[in-house]
Amino acid sequence: MELSFETRKKTLDTLTNEKMDLLIIGGGITGAGLALQAGAQEFKTGLIDMQDFAAGTSSRSTKLVHGGLRYLKQFEVELVADITRERAIISSNAPHIVKPEWMLLPVYDEPGASFTDFSADVALDLYDQLAEVDPKWHHSLISREEVLNDIPTLKADGLIKGGLYLDYFNDDARLTIEIMKKAADLGTLLANYVKATGFLYDDAGQITGVTAEDVLTGDLYEMKAEVVVNATGPWSDETRQKQKEDGSERMLPAKGVHFVVDSSDLPVKHTVYTDTGLEDERMIFIIPRGDKTYFGTTDTPYEGDLVEPPVTQEDIDYLLEAVNTRFPEVHLTMDNIETGWSGLRPLILEEGATDSSSISRTHDVFVSDAGLVTIAGGKLTDYRLMAQDTFDQILVELEQKTGYKHEKVETSDIPLSGGELPAETEFDVFVDEMTAQGAAVGLTEEQARKLVKWYGTNAETVFGLKDQAEAIDLPLDVALSLVYALTYEMVISPVDFFLRRTDILLFNTDKVNDWKEPVVDYMAEYFSWTAEDTDKWSNKLNDAIMHIQLKKFR
Repeated sequence: MELSFETRKKTLDTLTNEKMDLLIIGGGITGAGLALQAGAQEFKTGLIDMQDFAAGTSSRSTKLVHGGLRYLKQFEVELVADITRERAIISSNAPHIVKPEWMLLPVYDEPGASFTDFSADVALDLYDQLAEVDPKWHHSLISREEVLNDIPTLKADGLIKGGLYLDYFNDDARLTIEIMKKAADLGTLLANYVKATGFLYDDAGQITGVTAEDVLTGDLYEMKAEVVVNATGPWSDETRQKQKEDGSERMLPAKGVHFVVDSSDLPVKHTVYTDTGLEDERMIFIIPRGDKTYFGTTDTPYEGDLVEPPVTQEDIDYLLEAVNTRFPEVHLTMDNIETGWSGLRPLILEEGATDSSSISRTHDVFVSDAGLVTIAGGKLTDYRLMAQDTFDQILVELEQKTGYKHEKVETSDIPLSGGELPAETEFDVFVDEMTAQGAAVGLTEEQARKLVKWYGTNAETVFGLKDQAEAIDLPLDVALSLVYALTYEMVISPVDFFLRRTDILLFNTDKVNDWKEPVVDYMAEYFSWTAEDTDKWSNKLNDAIMHIQLKKFR
């Protein structure tokens, strides 16, 4: 279905004129999961976000759907069991986004090593058992020589062996958008760039909705709902504190940073998950993505701006030292880094805790005295479980307020937008078939194949936009993505397009300067922007380019 600036206008009209069963604040992966669950329940539901969908944590992760191997070191077995099983469910429902891949865990005999010769085998075997992994994906141990033959630039000194095991590659923003689109198909009303500014109350002091501002126009609204859910991630405390009486703090965000280099500068065949080698009990990922490699993450307590947590010189120095320690032949410097991003992991303090030693790696659902339901913490991988757990509480709240009892609907078998493959069809076979269709509209085979892998079963709709796309002064594949994003993915700004509906700004950043002017020109015509509007959005794009390309460090 269409999801555009025009549907956004209709959504705002509906949200201000009709009472919802449920109103969700927050359009990241957590809010998206709730929106999908609400759609499956057939509840009248709205979702608003003060930024673009996925603009916070959900476009700034390591871009994996992984099971948290390192949590086994902390004996969080139940957490690992839950999220490892979820990987396969998400992959089945979104095969175009979440793909199984081999990952390499090199094992070193060195101070501070996370895994020893013995514990690596035990941990990987337990990991497979908890995840109920298909035998063809069971882990295997490979010799030191095989590891170095696989990745010759890896540090040889102290290397004992390696473990190859299953985890899943992902694009976080893309996953969030596809969940949102499926939720919209199921009836959930979505609006980005709408900020909740406060709450509405009845005479008993119970929350009955929100006051909100359209960030694009400054228009103010009142939106009423039986239940309001706070799913704002790092902003959870800030949102809760908009209530008349709730000054408590539960969030303790941690900052994660990643950098992108050309694959020729840091060649790896598949993802490497390794200790930093700096004796700091931290691990990093080194991940191949097309003709690029990216690496991270840091994990440092953070206080400061939640919208744009900055990359610092300390972040750069730390990750360069870690990668160069583990890959001593590559000699990466700032000159090799093409782009980078930072994001906040929304960690929560256990209730009643006073320090970071009580940080929870799981999620928690809690309800204020005024009735605001908050879901906080968790991981991208368990977004669906978070929604299910939150709905345990939402259903209680709805029954108390309406007198109606609802059974919770299972969502594990609901394919996401783009994941609706014909029965018994393998995704790779579908890609081959649809690539030919893309070539028939004038795309190269490489362009068509990339679009099919990006959009899944929505690729046919993308290809059908050829006439509009050909009028734009862009390569056909980029133009098709732009028209599709404006019509079906509620793109509002050029940054939405370059950073979250595509990955151009992060992983093909050298093309942004060539393509930004025609993108802005087409959007100005599409939205009927004034010259002042055009300048505003162009400046925001230029600021994002400067930020992502780390210009201030060059």
